[in-house]
Amino acid sequence: MKLNAFSLSGLIIGPILGSGIILLPPLLYNSINLNALLVFGIILFLGFIFALIFGKLAILYKGEAGVTLATKAALGKKYQLLSSFYLICAVFFGPVAVLLIAAQFIQVYFTSLSLVVLALLIYLLTYVLLLVRIDFLGKLMLVISTFISLLFIVSSIYVLINSSSFVFVFPSLSFQEFGHSFVLAFWAIVGWEVIGNYSNDIKNNDSLKYAVIASAIIVSLVYLLVILAICFGDFPNKTSGDFRLYYLLEPLFKELANPLLSSISLLLCIGTLILFVGGVARLIASLELNKYTSKHTAKNTPIGALNSLSFVYIITLVLVYFEYLNLNNLVSFADGFFIANAIIGLITAIVLFEKGFLQYAAMFLVLVFTSILLFSNIFILLLIIFLFVFTFFKKSALKKSV
Repeated sequence: MKLNAFSLSGLIIGPILGSGIILLPPLLYNSINLNALLVFGIILFLGFIFALIFGKLAILYKGEAGVTLATKAALGKKYQLLSSFYLICAVFFGPVAVLLIAAQFIQVYFTSLSLVVLALLIYLLTYVLLLVRIDFLGKLMLVISTFISLLFIVSSIYVLINSSSFVFVFPSLSFQEFGHSFVLAFWAIVGWEVIGNYSNDIKNNDSLKYAVIASAIIVSLVYLLVILAICFGDFPNKTSGDFRLYYLLEPLFKELANPLLSSISLLLCIGTLILFVGGVARLIASLELNKYTSKHTAKNTPIGALNSLSFVYIITLVLVYFEYLNLNNLVSFADGFFIANAIIGLITAIVLFEKGFLQYAAMFLVLVFTSILLFSNIFILLLIIFLFVFTFFKKSALKKSV
């Protein structure tokens, strides 16, 4: 059984909302106040275009390697490997951040367990789900995504209806603060670049096209309603710099707000892990690095690559346990590599697409994403630049020797 437009939408919406909808609106509101509305408005507009571009690339070049197949056709094998490496590096850090976010929301119910141990147990549950048939996962996530999207939409509308005022006063921000906010907000739109890795599991091109458009609209709607409700809702201690997403659900759900938030946080984070870990495991398997990482189960799960990623996550969680890494580091590192991978995908689109809206949009996004990337962690930025320069000159040198 393959994914249709509905089941693929389920696989997309929940995971892309994922930890971002839980983490980002309160985080940005606490740090930049009403400017969070402006940042989200811009990033979601860019994200919608981003989704259309990567959806088209996934239609043009199908396979477990996803959009990197298009990169190979447009830019060559070396840039395909560079793009793959950027995405794999992002998924070394990103899923562990998602695990820690999920663990934070449910730790109140497991006080005897440390955050890292709880995160590991959540991953073990995710690992088991990744062994299930993809069409069943799509249907399961469709039900979960629909429920969670409606919950956030209804809660946000209820808060907005009962708001006493809508005053647009944007506090002043430094250029550095504004740029760093966009780096964090980019987490809200990552995920579209791995949709292509599932293209072999999708029924047809129309299913992919309609699922991407519908999912992008719903994700944008949920984010905008949530950030509007946070910015204009009448909440206690709103200006204290300690806004929590619980405040958004409490007016409507009262004492159920906390257990409800914990439950949906866990479900969203597991959904995100399924999308990213499953997608990148397929990418690693397609690279045919060795016999083990190319191995698949009877249900077509890339088990060798999945086990290799799992080993990396255990090591990363150990580093978190000994405080060599923390949640902020992980999000920052992952975002840097996600943006670098996205830029290569956009350059691929510029080369492959005919002149028209999507090609010009890809050119615009390359400039915007490159600007956002400059505010990334300096060490990750230097590594990204080094790898790109190495690939460029390596390719040039080979051309001269031919």
